[in-house]
Amino acid sequence: MTDGAISVCIVCRNEADKLRECLDSVAWADEVIVMDLASTDDSVAVAEGRGARVVQGAPTPIVEPARNALAALARNDWILAMDPDERVTPGLAAELRNAAQRDDIDAVVIPFMNYDLGHAPASPLHRYNPKPRMYRRTTVSWPERPNALPDIDPRRLHRLPARDDVVMIHERNRTIPEAIDRVLRYAPAEAQAMVDAGKTFSASEMIRVLARAFRKQFFYAGAFKEGMPGVVRAGILIAHKFYVWAAFWHLSGAKRTPEDDRYLAGLGRNVETVGRSLSLAGRVGRRLRRPFR
Repeated sequence: MTDGAISVCIVCRNEADKLRECLDSVAWADEVIVMDLASTDDSVAVAEGRGARVVQGAPTPIVEPARNALAALARNDWILAMDPDERVTPGLAAELRNAAQRDDIDAVVIPFMNYDLGHAPASPLHRYNPKPRMYRRTTVSWPERPNALPDIDPRRLHRLPARDDVVMIHERNRTIPEAIDRVLRYAPAEAQAMVDAGKTFSASEMIRVLARAFRKQFFYAGAFKEGMPGVVRAGILIAHKFYVWAAFWHLSGAKRTPEDDRYLAGLGRNVETVGRSLSLAGRVGRRLRRPFR
């Protein structure tokens, strides 16, 4: 183990087309390890051709369970956990090398720029999405729950600035089928984690979660300001939430309860009232735009 040295750890399954750029972006690292999850494409050949050490792992629908196992095989204490659809920018590489020399921190929060369908976001929520992806493996362990983040003492966190020159590029969803595949893999796992944690499903809580997601994506993130790319991005992220909660309801027994029925019936009446009001306002507006005779 070398002080200040960084091991890049990448979990991969059938992502040779993404892996090339990912590995090229971390050629500066002291060590690069790729855990291949029984790929049937050229992922192993691509990794070995670019000098990465390749280890084998059992296939898993989500990446989190494999991260600790892969980090345990690294030669260095500093771990940069990556996915094949991510790329380190030159400015970020310099920041990470500098951070690895410090002894007063245990993790680095990196701003992620999430591309969807080829479009970079304008909103800081997606352009500089903070994730603690570089950390000391002797101090920090990765939770094995889907989309969970490690518990790190905030006093030992180093946050990189929200700037384009120090981001991690994340080609999150290149196509609609990729977006659907991500939902199919993660939504059931997230729902199962909720069941395992002892949470109880309710329609009211589901609607509240979806309403918050809607406000976040369409208002706080300003989806409409980014045209169709922004609207599609927002729709994909909200749909992911919906399928997580639909799977949670199903795993909880797929029950129809009087409490849920009463809540949804009341919600339906409110929606109908709003819909009628909007329809009336639309008719009045069209009438006012007509010339008077």
